[in-house]
Amino acid sequence: MTNTILKLMLAVMCFVHMQVFAALPLMQTEQLSIKSQLLAQSRELIVYLPADYAQSNQRYPVLYITDGDIQGGHTAGTVDYLSKFDLIPAMIVVGMVTPPNQRVEELTLAQTTSKPQKLAGADLMLAHLEKEIMPFIKSRYRTSDYQALAGTSHGGQFAVNAAIKRPGLFNGIIAISPSLYWSNNQVIDLAAAALKTQGITGRLFLSIANEEPLMTNAFQQLVDLTNQYPTAKLQVLAKTFSDEGHDSTTLIGQYHGLKHLFANWAIPNAPQNLADLQAVFNARSQLLGQKIQIPEDKANGYSQWLQYLNRQDETLELLLWNRKNYPQSFHAHISVIKAYLHFKLTDKAKAAYGETLQSFKGITAAQQAELEALFKVPAG
Repeated sequence: MTNTILKLMLAVMCFVHMQVFAALPLMQTEQLSIKSQLLAQSRELIVYLPADYAQSNQRYPVLYITDGDIQGGHTAGTVDYLSKFDLIPAMIVVGMVTPPNQRVEELTLAQTTSKPQKLAGADLMLAHLEKEIMPFIKSRYRTSDYQALAGTSHGGQFAVNAAIKRPGLFNGIIAISPSLYWSNNQVIDLAAAALKTQGITGRLFLSIANEEPLMTNAFQQLVDLTNQYPTAKLQVLAKTFSDEGHDSTTLIGQYHGLKHLFANWAIPNAPQNLADLQAVFNARSQLLGQKIQIPEDKANGYSQWLQYLNRQDETLELLLWNRKNYPQSFHAHISVIKAYLHFKLTDKAKAAYGETLQSFKGITAAQQAELEALFKVPAG
């Protein structure tokens, strides 16, 4: 890579970063209460909405997290930061709040018995999440089909149990320092049976900190099982954060977990033509279960990069696509004309100018003057 191109990339990146923070407000927070029939009591939810939620009409994926009163703020901040730089999608984060004196009982598995029993422990909470919280969130907010679950410690055990008991309910699972040793490695036994039959699907992130052997041994057993029974239906990433303790590991764990869940989301840091961008956004659409179109600013930005590299056909193809899909954007129109002039295609530039006057509605005097100035020969 030449120094000139590298400087251009750095300049574009710095400009984009400044625009990101200047353009978007902070995430919005709502505290709600939901009456649970399954738990026979009301429960609190803390909901973090994307920064552009109020200004858009799009639907958003949802990340549910345990211990929402403790883990919600920093997790939402990580989602906000990564999404603003287009490394993951903007998401609705839903923090479930469990009363401290009920946390162990509700996030861990009840001991198995030979007799049939009613749902209890983590299984009861999972039913509460699936049958009460999720429908409530979907009815209140604009959500996509994509759903993820994250938890730490006993919350991590809860998340792994959800992946086992309700395969397909969540597209992605993040389990940070999960207490897999619980009840004589009960979760490990359940996971072994599920993995043998390819019963766990989606993307799974597992991490462990500098923990006691009781924690690390059970964690390694689960990692070994995922390696022993590989399947294309399950993409697993396991990480060890030896410099972190049990209380601090959630911060870095959520970061790496979210990046694993959306490993193919980011646009490669290289020039992208129309076909390249369409491939990225088609993959995003398939993942979220909704149509996601290349944004105007993305198409225009990459066209400028292609233009700088004198890739004429690719530049014009991308800009013409942009004008077609954003017909009432003056910027999309004038960018086409400027590109034609850059490549010394004067006749096509004049034709595009005429098309703009015919098709662009509400052109202002200032915009008209800006267009006319493109074709004026400088004096002298």
